[in-house]
Amino acid sequence: MFKGRSPLVAAIVLVLTPPLADAAEDPTIEDVLVTGSHVPQPALTASVSALDTPTIRAMNKRSVAELLQTMPGLLVEQQGGPGGLTAVSIRGGEANFTLVLLDGVQVNDSTNTRGGSYDFSSLNPALIQRIEVVRGALSAVYGSDALAGVVNIITRRNEAGHHQQLAGEIGEDDYNNQSLSAYGKLQTLNYGFNLSRRDDGELVEGSTRDTDSANMDLGWQPLDAHVLGLAYRYLDGHRTSYPEQSGGPRFALIDELDRSDYSDEALALTWQADFMANWRSLLSFSRFEHNEDYDSPGIYPFYEVPPNGANTDFRRDEVRWVNSLSFLDTYQLTLGADYREERGKSVGYLEFGSLLLPTDFKLNRDSTGLIAGISGHPLPQLLLQGSLRYDDPADFAGETSTRLGASYELTPSLSASANWGEGYKLPSFFALGHGLLGNPDLQPETSTGWDAGLAWQSTESLRLDATYFSNDFHDLIDFDPDNFTNVNRNEVRTSGAELQAAWSARADLDLQAQATYTDIDVKDNASVLLGRPQWKAGVYARWQLSPNWMALLDYQWTGDQLASSLHTGATVVQSLDDFHRFDLALHWQVMPALTVELAMDNMFDEQYQTAVGFDNPGRVVRLGLRLHNTGN
Repeated sequence: MFKGRSPLVAAIVLVLTPPLADAAEDPTIEDVLVTGSHVPQPALTASVSALDTPTIRAMNKRSVAELLQTMPGLLVEQQGGPGGLTAVSIRGGEANFTLVLLDGVQVNDSTNTRGGSYDFSSLNPALIQRIEVVRGALSAVYGSDALAGVVNIITRRNEAGHHQQLAGEIGEDDYNNQSLSAYGKLQTLNYGFNLSRRDDGELVEGSTRDTDSANMDLGWQPLDAHVLGLAYRYLDGHRTSYPEQSGGPRFALIDELDRSDYSDEALALTWQADFMANWRSLLSFSRFEHNEDYDSPGIYPFYEVPPNGANTDFRRDEVRWVNSLSFLDTYQLTLGADYREERGKSVGYLEFGSLLLPTDFKLNRDSTGLIAGISGHPLPQLLLQGSLRYDDPADFAGETSTRLGASYELTPSLSASANWGEGYKLPSFFALGHGLLGNPDLQPETSTGWDAGLAWQSTESLRLDATYFSNDFHDLIDFDPDNFTNVNRNEVRTSGAELQAAWSARADLDLQAQATYTDIDVKDNASVLLGRPQWKAGVYARWQLSPNWMALLDYQWTGDQLASSLHTGATVVQSLDDFHRFDLALHWQVMPALTVELAMDNMFDEQYQTAVGFDNPGRVVRLGLRLHNTGN
């Protein structure tokens, strides 16, 4: 934590600076996708969704999970309040089948008990500028971990001028969130700095989380053809919650809580050079470190989950060199290589009565990857893309991953696309090395998947998209209670459809809608996958009421889903009811420098659960202020 720093100090400093309004987006910046390919692309054949800065600000969501819930194909499982873990599933896959990037740096932790899945509850939505989601297996681009898709959280800004911004928000049950940022461009130097502090309060009994973060971005262009970049991210947090599957505040037989202190550090260094008009080279180094100290009281009567804890350290270093070559006007060839080294250590325990059993492990592994990709237009209406990657991980056989995609413009208003890809995931350090459950003989989990879709643009104001998908996951890692170890055994098929619609009904009114159907079939096994509703849907309307007033109303429906609990001493699976949730956000630009924001989460006070015994917060009101100063 940033001990002793008062948020009022930052407020006083910035209030004394000249005020002004939110800066407009720079219209000269081209809207390109930085996720799903080796180099930024203006278009992908893959199934992609993105939330941009104006949409994220207009929604004014309390958490990143609530932002992700508005996107098609993503199923979000939250364990009660902010202190609980948040799992995000893409197209019915496990949460740890999603590779998560923060400004391009992978942040999955291989030592955690969840197989490497990322807890999105740690992120502060006030810092996020853009979210990109690419659905489908992407190991041909990213290597291990991208079995079901990729989520890229982008915090970098790229705007001319000099900007300073102070944002503060308060809410019920001691919720508060403050951030201070400065960013802009000084001749050949781009810069960005941000400090934030957030306390989520205690909307749900026992569920708390507070985080501090510091971000820095620097970009220097010493020559026209060369750009150097440096980015650093630090996050420090503490959380409490009833243990997962304990029955939560409703049913847990003891009131002791999980407690966790954790920190993340991410560093990225980049050098981009344009050696010729058609040859761009990017050399990068990144490091991600996660440290966590957690203790859990277990779940009474402790047969299934005894008291446990661990102090874990994880580090991933990656060096990547990618070259992009343009030829024949419409083609782009990508060639490159990367090297990845991961180190994980855990010092832990399980407590059986008076017996304290160590669960320590320490593992290292490295992997070398070779990269190739091509994209081009053999016909003006036809876009073809392909990626090929070979990985040579230590202690495992080499993996070759392929991805192919095509998009064809059938008419000026109708286009069709299709994609096929392969994915694989190396076993997590926890699954391999845990002192009691680990199995060093585990093999990688694999997937193959395809999708096909149609997109119809009837006018500039209306767009409809429909996509069918199918994924096969093999050799999934599961716990075998008979042998008390982790094993490869499950095969799962997921299939379904994603629907999207966007309509600019009027110059001052935008509507967005999405729906997802997911069918999951676990082969040769009586078990079911939890937290995966078959249906989810949503729609939001953004209305510019006047030059100074804007409103956004968001409706999300989540179908019934299965969840399990151990509060009886044995596993009990039950169905959780579907629920409807409405969120309202109002923005009032009092003056060019000052915006007042009012949010009402779950405005109709819907009572629902996404985990057995963990009630989600009812109606919650938040009030925020945003000060923005801009200079040349």
